[in-house]
Amino acid sequence: MMELFRKKASGQLVPRLTRFRSGSVPRVLLWSDPLNGHYWKAVFAHVKSGHCPLPCDVIYDVRKRKTADAIIIFMRGAEDSKTVRKRLAPRDPRQPWVMLTFETPVHSNSMYDTPYRDFNGVFNRTMTYRLDADAVSNHGFVVPKEDVHLLPKQWVVPPVTEVTNRPRKLAVTFISNCNAKSNRLLYISRFQRYAPVDVYGWCGTMECGEPMYVEHRYDATTNPCLRAAGEGYLFYFAFENNFCRDYVTEKVYNLLHYPIVPVVRGSADYPAVLPPGSYVDANRLSPRELAQRLLYLGDHPEEYEKYFEWKKHYQPSTIGGERLMCHLCSRLHEPEFYQHKVYEDFEDWFVSKSNCMAGLG
Repeated sequence: MMELFRKKASGQLVPRLTRFRSGSVPRVLLWSDPLNGHYWKAVFAHVKSGHCPLPCDVIYDVRKRKTADAIIIFMRGAEDSKTVRKRLAPRDPRQPWVMLTFETPVHSNSMYDTPYRDFNGVFNRTMTYRLDADAVSNHGFVVPKEDVHLLPKQWVVPPVTEVTNRPRKLAVTFISNCNAKSNRLLYISRFQRYAPVDVYGWCGTMECGEPMYVEHRYDATTNPCLRAAGEGYLFYFAFENNFCRDYVTEKVYNLLHYPIVPVVRGSADYPAVLPPGSYVDANRLSPRELAQRLLYLGDHPEEYEKYFEWKKHYQPSTIGGERLMCHLCSRLHEPEFYQHKVYEDFEDWFVSKSNCMAGLG
């Protein structure tokens, strides 16, 4: 879940700063080249509206960098470290430079394909999907129901618990990246030899609505396409485009609100991020074995409905991409975030330790 207060091993609350360069709220400068204002407006929606558990402020004008407590460097447009240093000079050693990406190493620097070793020794902090990052940009989370009161009210929408009695199709997925390293389309095509799955998006034969990216600011609980999938199918294929450590995108979380069972395939530690008994793990099954499993569950409602027992005990996040930056806001309030730290071998940390691998061959 989103940590409102991080605790030390002793159980004591981590102290919070009360004064920053610009007052009582920490400020960050976002450096992104090019600067897509529409995209970042969506990403920082919760920050700007004051809906994060702890507040922070974001600015985009490099000329005001002296007023920022930290600087975020978006990796996608970072041509090389020399250019970044020049644009942000002179560097203030009291200002941590935070590497930000929402993607795996395969796609994080997609504009320039800069070798990551060029950024060795540049960053003080990291913000990625990786659970060992200094700030975590996770696309969703699930909390025990006894902790729901800790969340902002707008993050909490009770999940649909009733399983409709009307006929439902077996499986559905939404895919628009047709060249994923995980070979998910190959897996799906082999699955379709034994059982049906409807594929929506640019990589399939079916269409529904507009693309669903962060900048579109869609609501998973009201989006008509997600609702149609959640109520019209038994299973949803939440297959990742890359097999990398900890990588879990919004595909896993988008449909937890509905009475549909996700089928996951990736390198995340799924038992650590999803409730027990809430999903089918395709990593452990061949396409044929998966088809047999889903068809069996479809023919045995009493077994299928066991996959929704978790909803009695857990609450899924319904906000998704709009709250990606909230964990950074919380971290900016902690003195520890400003202590000396340098990623001397950034390439090793980001690439080697991400443990990315190919999918089905």
